[in-house]
Amino acid sequence: MSDFSDLPQNRRETAIPPRRSRAIWWLLGGGAAVTFLCCGGVIACIAYLGVFAPETSVYTGNRIPSQFLQTIESVGALDDGETILFFYSDGITDIRNGFYFVSDKKVVIYLQAAPDTPLTKIPFEDIREVELYRNESFFEDSEITLSLEDGQVLSFPVSSEFDRDQKFFEAIKDRTDKASKSQ
Repeated sequence: MSDFSDLPQNRRETAIPPRRSRAIWWLLGGGAAVTFLCCGGVIACIAYLGVFAPETSVYTGNRIPSQFLQTIESVGALDDGETILFFYSDGITDIRNGFYFVSDKKVVIYLQAAPDTPLTKIPFEDIREVELYRNESFFEDSEITLSLEDGQVLSFPVSSEFDRDQKFFEAIKDRTDKASKSQ
């Protein structure tokens, strides 16, 4: 017999490989797109927070960004001729969620979620005692507690980075001591 006798006699007998489905490629492409979008979203969120969110440390008075000063003035927390010594915000994206500062005249606590009024101004003469509950952890803030002459007790957080919680506390303590001696 000849070598041609082994060939298939019609097209149906030829061995054509089955056509592969394109669905697998669509699934792989879709999975890659979803992964890319998720990673891009996380990176965009981190970039946004890095640009617009307040630092995690206490600002000294001369280092407060101008947009924060505008917010402080717009809520009525800063009086004319007053100088901020130390400022801290625990807001993640907006300082209006919570900010605290000590100036040359008073201590200010601003909490947008406060039930009565978000802004509390405390002159040094009204502070009977000030305490610092120091937390050196990066993940948790220290806490300053003010005991007022009228019996109220107010607390607010401050970051312990660069030991500025201690400086914030000492600024209040020094001015409170001077105010009590002058009375």
